[in-house]
Amino acid sequence: MTAAAALELDNIRVRYGSHLAVDGVTLRVGRGEIVGLLGPNGSGKSSTLAAAAGVIEPVAGTVSVDGIRRTADPCGFAKRIGLVPQEPALYDELSAESNLVFFGRLYGLGGPDLRKKVDLALTRVRLIDRADDRVSTFSGGMKQRLNLACALLHGPLVLLLDEPTAALDPASRDALFADLHDLRDAGHAILLSTHHLDEAESGCDRIAVLEAGKLVASGKPHDLIRRQPGNRAVLYAHLREALPRFFVRGLQQRADDGVEIEIVGRRLRLSANSHESLGRALAMVLADGIVLDAFRTPPGRLDCLLRGVPVEPDATEPVAPPRR
Repeated sequence: MTAAAALELDNIRVRYGSHLAVDGVTLRVGRGEIVGLLGPNGSGKSSTLAAAAGVIEPVAGTVSVDGIRRTADPCGFAKRIGLVPQEPALYDELSAESNLVFFGRLYGLGGPDLRKKVDLALTRVRLIDRADDRVSTFSGGMKQRLNLACALLHGPLVLLLDEPTAALDPASRDALFADLHDLRDAGHAILLSTHHLDEAESGCDRIAVLEAGKLVASGKPHDLIRRQPGNRAVLYAHLREALPRFFVRGLQQRADDGVEIEIVGRRLRLSANSHESLGRALAMVLADGIVLDAFRTPPGRLDCLLRGVPVEPDATEPVAPPRR
């Protein structure tokens, strides 16, 4: 018999009046895994998380944590869930430690056990040295990390985060994901929503793409990118000098099957079916003594999942010089 996933959503539907916000979503999150819910605003990400947390009741389907259905054992279900809302649910006039003590008592914790768990949670999110400081003095990134600490107090198996990096600067986003990766490596199952393509690609083990309440794609980021029709590995470069036509034709004839080499003036565009083929093509170009002043690859390759079209910028667009 297959072991139960840490979190299982089985064909859930969420309705608000006549509006079907989540339409038959089935999703599983294992221990030691980060799954990202990716989609535009209104795609059903927050409603899916709310149903997973037991905040709202699906009109159909089931939600289970560690094999426990919420409808069968609400208390056992809740003890295994840690919810991190998008807006930090904190008291600014209290210290970080006092916030955690307050929320710990709501979880039924107390005495030396609560003190130990507060210190552990603050240490995990690297705020132990700010334990006595008022939350009003914290940056947005620090508040979100303390928000995460509140969700960790009771030792949940599953963490649910609703757009945890919204309004955070890049350094704070990186710090928060570093914490999430540590928690994943410790065995937690993590489901988070985001509309940032880059953090979904680099920060999540798997991605589930929602559109109008339906799950339209799921899998590992690189697999999803590879499966998109026409979604090729691309590199743009600016040459030190223009090349004769016969030289360009020679490069094209020696390239691997599926590799395209286009040179217009001093602009070079390489494209291939895989990054390995692209790397070989670039090595061939450099081995022929061609000097590149600058090169780049187009970012946001997961764009195609949201728009249904491959990301292929115009080959004639300029290449920015390297930063100094």
